Amino acid sequence: MPAAKRELLSGWGHCPVDTCLSYRPEKHRDLGLILREHAGPLLPRGLGRSYGDAALQPEGVIRTERLDHFISFDARQGIVQAQAGVTLAELMDLSIPHGWLPPVIPGTRHVTLGGAFACNVHGKNHWREGEFAEHVAAIRLTTAGGDSVECSPQEHSELFWATAGGMGMTGIIEEVTLKLKPIASASLKTLSYRVESIEDMVAAFEHYRGSSDYMIGWIDHMARGDEIGRGVFEAANPMLAGDGGAALNKFRPLATRLSVPFFMPPFLLNRYSMALYNRWRFKRYSSERQSAVVDFNSFFHPLDAIGGWNRLYGRRGFFQYQCLLPETQDIAARLKSLLSAIQKHGGFSFLAVLKYHREGKGMLTFSKQGYSLALDFPNTRRVRKLLPQLDRWVAEHGGRVYLAKDALLAPELFRQMYPQAGDWCDFIRDLDPGGKFRSRMSDRLEWKPHD
Repeated sequence: MPAAKRELLSGWGHCPVDTCLSYRPEKHRDLGLILREHAGPLLPRGLGRSYGDAALQPEGVIRTERLDHFISFDARQGIVQAQAGVTLAELMDLSIPHGWLPPVIPGTRHVTLGGAFACNVHGKNHWREGEFAEHVAAIRLTTAGGDSVECSPQEHSELFWATAGGMGMTGIIEEVTLKLKPIASASLKTLSYRVESIEDMVAAFEHYRGSSDYMIGWIDHMARGDEIGRGVFEAANPMLAGDGGAALNKFRPLATRLSVPFFMPPFLLNRYSMALYNRWRFKRYSSERQSAVVDFNSFFHPLDAIGGWNRLYGRRGFFQYQCLLPETQDIAARLKSLLSAIQKHGGFSFLAVLKYHREGKGMLTFSKQGYSLALDFPNTRRVRKLLPQLDRWVAEHGGRVYLAKDALLAPELFRQMYPQAGDWCDFIRDLDPGGKFRSRMSDRLEWKPHD
């Protein structure tokens, strides 16, 4: 059996932090050995880019980053089969020069394919392409009993959809077969402009959803009163090389321009410094529509150019809180109420991003037709009291929080937010009656029986 060692681990938000017994298998047969020989609970873990406690299990984590080989790549049909430890970065570097792009791209390229499926990630084009699992043709999964099962939307479909967004509770994803999206260049054409209110922001999403492949809204949460929700709206579409897009062979892997080598002092990021930054960013844009040709790295993963950017929040870490509110006639007013409530509590999000979603698929899908709001908060006592209040408000308004970014949700609110939660919990308890696969999140949300 592979050797194990104890190490400090956390999610990307660096809170909480736990000492975990870690295995790093290099071959698939090691997975069976670990399952047979390890007496306590286990949890599969990719690169740890979920934010809260979803990838933490002090008694044993199986880190899959060394199971990182491509099995096959059909460059004519755009189908790739890879071990679960292959990263989105490695996939993009391979596929883009051949004219293929992952249909769903989250905010970081430093995520494994297994992790992307387990979290069922989404991107800036959800209303068009849905979530990651909707483009997966099949996965191979090692269950708690040691069986290796291939499942797909057609075969063992209940297991497939229970694993999509299941946060590692159904087993260890060994392989992923993904259908890619054809592209004609390595560029996007963007349209961006600043908006003066949340009403204007929602109107922009409504106007461009029919003509754009990607949309994103950055919100200046430091603005108050009638200006709350102001920010920058951006839409984008793929380009043809003949229209000015870069040739596919000109695509270059993302280079880290600078790194944050250590945890910054906690006073560096505060409401005053961030208010200045947000005002500067807002003023950079005009209310007139501006077009630009951008590369994939700049559009999809701007923060990945800064190595270790999460250290900017200091050693205490931060919470990224992402909630989704269903689309209603008064959705702008609801978003404004949420942003205002945070300010009244004395809180400010250092980063606020709005996206539009369609109805998702799967037992634990995050998405429904509506708007998601992602917010960054420093880890303070005030924020730890605020987030449970936001959870209740979101649940009362028919919304839900994204589990891959959650750290504090209560079990009763989880069941209120996710209508199929009861059926999903029953399914994974039948699949894994001994509770072999568990995490700090699963214990907190009472997904499985435990001692």
